[in-house]
Amino acid sequence: MDQGASQLAVRVLQALPEKLFMQRSMPKASLDEDWLASIGDRLLTSTWETFGSHLSDRANTAKLRETGSRICINTRKTLREDQDDPDAWIRSFSGENLRWETIGVIFLYTALSELSTTSNEDSKRIIRQCTEYCASCITLTNMGGSSGTLMLFLMYKRSVLHAWMHGETSLPYWKFHAETVAMLTFSGLHDNRTKSSPHMSSVPIEIRRRIGCQVFVVDKFLATFIGRPPLLTRRFCSIKSPLDLEESALLSDRATFRSKSQLLDQNGWNTDGRIYSSSLLRVRMMIALARDEILEVVLAQDGAYSIAEIMQLKTKQLDLHGQLPQHLIWNSTTEELNEIDLEIGYPKLLIRLDHLINMFLIQRLFVKHGHPRNELLRTSFEMVVLTLNFWAQKHIWAALQGRCRWIIMGYATLAGAVLCMELIEPAPVTMPAGDSVIAGETYSRSSIIQQLSLLLGYLKTSCPSQTHCSVAHNVRGVIKKVLDHILNNPTVTQPVAELEGIDFAGNWDHFSYFSALDNFDWLMEERGIDEQPGML
Repeated sequence: MDQGASQLAVRVLQALPEKLFMQRSMPKASLDEDWLASIGDRLLTSTWETFGSHLSDRANTAKLRETGSRICINTRKTLREDQDDPDAWIRSFSGENLRWETIGVIFLYTALSELSTTSNEDSKRIIRQCTEYCASCITLTNMGGSSGTLMLFLMYKRSVLHAWMHGETSLPYWKFHAETVAMLTFSGLHDNRTKSSPHMSSVPIEIRRRIGCQVFVVDKFLATFIGRPPLLTRRFCSIKSPLDLEESALLSDRATFRSKSQLLDQNGWNTDGRIYSSSLLRVRMMIALARDEILEVVLAQDGAYSIAEIMQLKTKQLDLHGQLPQHLIWNSTTEELNEIDLEIGYPKLLIRLDHLINMFLIQRLFVKHGHPRNELLRTSFEMVVLTLNFWAQKHIWAALQGRCRWIIMGYATLAGAVLCMELIEPAPVTMPAGDSVIAGETYSRSSIIQQLSLLLGYLKTSCPSQTHCSVAHNVRGVIKKVLDHILNNPTVTQPVAELEGIDFAGNWDHFSYFSALDNFDWLMEERGIDEQPGML
């Protein structure tokens, strides 16, 4: 280990959290980090038990350099990815086998715990510091040439933390997401097929599947939100979904893992009707694969797609949603939006929103080809109503913290663009009386204004001091101008109303000339809203 690496290692080890500092639990709503919460304390405990005599004396740099050198030697060893014993797998990178990836995971666990439980300035400082130390661990791991599952997980979660700090449309997040995709493909984890039986899996295989699916889902989320080409495609990936196992079974002993796996149905779903983090991830991966096919049409430059092909995409998406286990489907007739349960209602609503965004993209294609916009408006209205309920309910907001921001920004703002267009339409759509109740709200011009006003209220209160809020400011500016325009000019009938350089297309024929997502450029962080004529 050269002098620069040695100094970096010492700084990282001096900052390693102590055991008592970590005694907190991750909230149940953090459905995609549950496996990390299950081993976070264990990794920290084994680290301090093994190296505590050196780590406790933070001023003794000689001992810390010795510990750092030992960790570097471990990191250079290839981490076995074929173990079928969960305990053996965890021991292979903890305790005496401690690696820099493990140190990075400990910092991740600290940051994600803070992100999920508090939001004060001290918490934000801890998150930023842990993110920096996580990056240092990635640097040290790169020096050792490691490129396995833990390294991929480390890079993926680093990008998540940068999204929280800088926003989903920031350059740092895009760069780190691209690095994660590069590591996924370089390590060959974009193809996680196995030749064994579907239910004959192991904890390393399941963790690889979960991370691969998370990266793929995020890639589709970014492509949809920003309207830019995705970095991964199903045509060159074979990322198999994880088994629908709870975390206690995933990280239990070998016998328990196998017995729980054998209780799954032939498609890998649990048969007890419960919703685990793997349940949500499995569905979101299925929908992301369908969206990848939709985005090929939506983002195509040649536009050589027929109505028949678009109809086929719609049929596939409806079939996919209809084939999901019933306990994963949100039923608006039997479940109340004002009583969302974090363990059941929250994942169901996320699944519903993911389904709706696929339908939203497909219905936009139909409108682009001259079809009626009724279904697009229904879907847009439902997306806004559902997402704003995350903000309106205090217990949801308190538990999810920053998650509400990306849920609302990723779904409500896209749908809000369409509702803004409808408000300035001289000949608005009228829903039949028997078909006007959507997600518990009656669709009407008044309801659209109310929902957009709520969205505007959220955007006004969403983290005004953070850099990622420039997106919220741009969206807020557009919605405010639309609402001001229609409320201050109730008898306006012009096909296009120009407001301070923004062209609002009052004629939906104009909408057909847009490429599929370019009227979402007003969401882009680096662009001012006045730069985009016809953005709505």
